[in-house]
Amino acid sequence: MTAEEPEADLANRSTRAPGRKRALRLVAAIAILAVLAGLTVRLGNEGSAPTAVSEPGSASPDLGLLRGRVPSARPSAGIASPLAVFDPGAQTQADISRLLATIEGSPDDGEAYRDLGFTYLQRARDTGDPSSYPAAEEAFRQAAQRSPDDSLTLVGQTGLQLARHEFTTALETGTAAMKAAPGNRAAQAVVVDALVELGRYDEAVKVAAMLLEADSLPAWNRTSYLRELHGDLKGALKAMEEAAVRGGGVPENEAFTFTLVGNLNAALGRQDRATIVFDKALAFFPNYGPAIAGKARLAIAQGDLAEGVRLFEKAVAILPLPEYVIALGEAQEASGDLEAARKSYDLATFQVKLFQANGVVVDVELALFEADHGAADKALEYARASYENRQNVKTADTLAWALYRNGDLDGAAKYSAEALRLGSKDPILLYHAGAIAAARGDKATARKQLEGALAIDAGFSATGAEHARSILEGLD
Repeated sequence: MTAEEPEADLANRSTRAPGRKRALRLVAAIAILAVLAGLTVRLGNEGSAPTAVSEPGSASPDLGLLRGRVPSARPSAGIASPLAVFDPGAQTQADISRLLATIEGSPDDGEAYRDLGFTYLQRARDTGDPSSYPAAEEAFRQAAQRSPDDSLTLVGQTGLQLARHEFTTALETGTAAMKAAPGNRAAQAVVVDALVELGRYDEAVKVAAMLLEADSLPAWNRTSYLRELHGDLKGALKAMEEAAVRGGGVPENEAFTFTLVGNLNAALGRQDRATIVFDKALAFFPNYGPAIAGKARLAIAQGDLAEGVRLFEKAVAILPLPEYVIALGEAQEASGDLEAARKSYDLATFQVKLFQANGVVVDVELALFEADHGAADKALEYARASYENRQNVKTADTLAWALYRNGDLDGAAKYSAEALRLGSKDPILLYHAGAIAAARGDKATARKQLEGALAIDAGFSATGAEHARSILEGLD
């Protein structure tokens, strides 16, 4: 297939999932993302603890957890969680019911436990509700007890660890999965994910090259992300189009892949094409939050804040991830509706308790939120902790931004340079680098980075883009 063919094929892709076995589709689905859960969190609270599960040595399953009954996973703030009104995808919920029935009839069926774990991870993706994580953890634990060396169970456990941002542990588990079955492409995929998140990019490229021999959606997805990290947006788009043509078999994951194609088109200035591809994602998964959020960012980039607010409100009503709630708040703030923005930020604070209650580590996201909307000293505390745990371009950028907010411009410049060491064209990284350069009096670098950020995606943040323009005006 030539590099030009995927774009033509995208318009002709059927929205009907291929007729493969559901369990195999789930393994492929869980393996397609740069971070398996895809639940980007930009805020956190340090006081919550993960929901408890059965002791590791216990042979009997926790049936309450396996049925997804995790009342302690929801924050006790005296407010009904808005997530309560959302149901997971009908097919995913039907699979959960079927697998639970299988387990009740055959309690020693390790494969059923394993497939149940994957299905709970998919439910978290369908709904944006992380309270499925304890159930997934319990299901994989039971599967591992029945078949300790099963590579797919290890892949599932790695997926959960990636979803919770436990990247060091994920690399250990994923490596064990590769050793258990050297030809397991899903194991290779999750190892790439863990290596990327740990900032071990050269190693990630090597494993991704092995994975690419499979010529599959997970392989091309990761190839795209690695190219994007290195600033090759055109190459990233071509690879992601290859991924989309191959399909993933699960509607939500199909939609997510098309959304990534749309995002890359937008970054390359192909806004009309991006809109078409976002609509294709919505054909796979109607009312798909990430695709609607993509269209919201397009509207903001084009200067239509009202439409951006409307679309982000729609995305939040469907999939109330903190990422979208904060983006909504920033669009409202840029529009002058400070009261609505405050309510959105409060909702984001509430939502993140779900993630922390279910074991998700949100140090980077918390640092960025505090730097932009909270306390600078707290931002620096969280940023230092995140950088100590893993040295990737995101943690370096986060530390740079926190240092900037605290007035340490030399330190900020050092870590900003580290964040850009791969040649990334991420508009947030460029915006941060430009603001830091401007504060240090380096007008030429500031102009280059800020203009670059706005040219790539002026919708990266309504308030961030506003700040970037303000700095540029001051450089004249």
